[in-house]
This record gives sequence, C-alpha cells and structure tokens, in this order.
Amino acid sequence: GIGGTFQYGYNISIINAPASYIQTFMNTTWLERTGAPLESNVILLLWSFTVSAYPLGGLTGAVVAGPMAIMLGRKMSLLLNNVFVIIAATLSGFSRMAKSFEMIMLSRFFTGVNAGVSMNIQPMYLAESAPKKLRGAVALTSASFTALGLVLGQVVGLRELLGGEESWPFLLASNVVPALIQLTALPWFPESPRYLLIDRGDKESC
Repeated sequence: GIGGTFQYGYNISIINAPASYIQTFMNTTWLERTGAPLESNVILLLWSFTVSAYPLGGLTGAVVAGPMAIMLGRKMSLLLNNVFVIIAATLSGFSRMAKSFEMIMLSRFFTGVNAGVSMNIQPMYLAESAPKKLRGAVALTSASFTALGLVLGQVVGLRELLGGEESWPFLLASNVVPALIQLTALPWFPESPRYLLIDRGDKESC
C-alpha cells in the first residue's frame, strides 16, 4: 500500500502547500525568459494546467491499468508503476534548477499515471492474494493507505518541514521515497494466484 494508494493521497496533499511559491516561480521564470511578467489571469491558467495534469494522468493510468494487469501481472505492474513516480520526482526536483515550470506540469501528469494504475491494481492484487478469512480487511487497507497519504502529505507540506519557499522542489520530489520502499519490499511478495491460474494457466505456481 505504501507504494500504491498511499501515493494517490500523498500527491493530492503535497501540491497545496507550495501553490503560491510555484506561481511566483512561474512568473519569475517567464520574466527571465521574455523580460515581461505574466498577468495574474495567465498565472492562474498555468496553475490550473499544473493541477489538472494530475487527474488527466490518473485517467491515463486507469485506462492502461487493465491491460497492464493482464499482460504483466499484478505484482510486476505495481513494480513497473514506480518508474512513473521516479520520472516525476526527477522532473519536479530539478525544475527550479532548470528554470522550467513545464517540468512541474509534466511531473504532475506522470504522478497521476502512477495514481491511476495503483488505484486499480493494488486493490485487485490484495483481494486476489489475501487468505479468504482476511480478504475483506486486507482489501479495505487501500482506503486506509489513501487516508494516510493525505495526512502525511499535509504534515510534510508544513512550512517547518518541506513546504517552505526554498524547499518546495524537495516536497514535490519526496514521493520517490514510498516508491523506493515498494521497489525494495514488493519483489519478496508472491504474484496473485488468480493471475497465475486464469491469465497464465500456471496451476503449479498458483
């Protein structure tokens, strides 16, 4: 869950705290490029694009989640899904250094793709892998991890932590930590028995 639905909640939260700093960064970057500042309505439009890139990526991730789960398996899909977060963290982490607010927009899109995939495949993987007597409780942990992500995103986004004017790129890039945790832990977990039996016809592995 830490690299799955946790990411969904976490990435919704962390964009709120540095909103004003990112908008200032957009204006400053444009001023350096063209010599003229952006109008307030244009800054608002660019910010809207940045925020909207996340659900757009989520839609994309949700569409590809089904084919991924069948072709690659539930476990491998969740592992591969972390690549989107690593790309997103790299883009947002270096955006100020590169003086490119477009990198933040692209980062939010890839973050959304990760959320769209994980929101679909993680509950599927848990429900198919859990013992029968624990299946209901285990499947419901998806919602728990989403809530945990929302809370931790708010906490990490405090000005005293990573929500300050100088540290906001690190805040946006901090979603790489749950991804690395999942990349370390998930390979030790089994593949979904349902996938092995029905999609691959591997009764022995199932």
